[in-house]
Amino acid sequence: MFSDTHCHFSHIASRGIVVSEVLADMERDGYRAALDIGTRAGDLGARMETLIVAGNGVLPEFVHFTCGIWPDADSIANQDEVLALLESDIQTMITHARSRASAGKTAFAALGECGVDRYWNGTGVSHDDVSVDGPGTDDLAGEESLFSRQIELARTYQLPVIVHSREAFDVTRSILRNMDYHRGVIHCYSYGIPEAREFLDMGWYISFPGNITFPKMTADIERMRDLVAYVPDDFLLLETDAPYMTPVPHRGAVNTPWHVRYVYEKAADYRETEAAALAEQVYANAKTLFGITTE
Repeated sequence: MFSDTHCHFSHIASRGIVVSEVLADMERDGYRAALDIGTRAGDLGARMETLIVAGNGVLPEFVHFTCGIWPDADSIANQDEVLALLESDIQTMITHARSRASAGKTAFAALGECGVDRYWNGTGVSHDDVSVDGPGTDDLAGEESLFSRQIELARTYQLPVIVHSREAFDVTRSILRNMDYHRGVIHCYSYGIPEAREFLDMGWYISFPGNITFPKMTADIERMRDLVAYVPDDFLLLETDAPYMTPVPHRGAVNTPWHVRYVYEKAADYRETEAAALAEQVYANAKTLFGITTE
């Protein structure tokens, strides 16, 4: 019954997890949707092939695809080239989704993930209290340009945007306001209630991953409870971001979309509802935001 609105099957496979087994577990337990999220230009074909092979030659019906460019240094430095590749993938993705829709099947599509990451990008960024020059780039103007240009592509193709925003609330808000295209989700949400209010006021969905299961101290639990409960029912999504952000009780293991059940259970606890009811709400929200028709 659960849906994972953000995961990376190819990254899961690269960590030694047998994707066919994950898919079998999800199908057995009635999972309704899993969005395989793009991070690099031109990666759609390989990602689809990974799922087709894992599905014994058939693409599982509950798996959907997005296309986007995460703000890595190479992509930022070669924007014209990577955006051309991305646009080709977008066209393939839309064709695939519309084909599914024309056959009467649920079809999702989106542009993303894309955005701003000031944990990895920037000169002298601080990781664990140690200042380093990170594996990213200090070309912050280029990072912002790549994000803005992807939003413009989303506008062109009328796609929702999956936004990656890490330690970058102010610049993310500024870009979204300047682009004035407010259709999408702030994934792996990592800010507080005041920031959530601003995103929601602009029309953005909020998605929580396994980090909502992490707090142990009473004060931290209450802060997380208040945050998760703050998001309106019809603007809430839940995800794993697998293979990252593995929820309790499996922290330390490689995350998979099957583990999204623990995110639902914790979110349901925080929101004082049942996981099954929350699963219905999130699936409805995913259809509203990501759904593709034949029109």
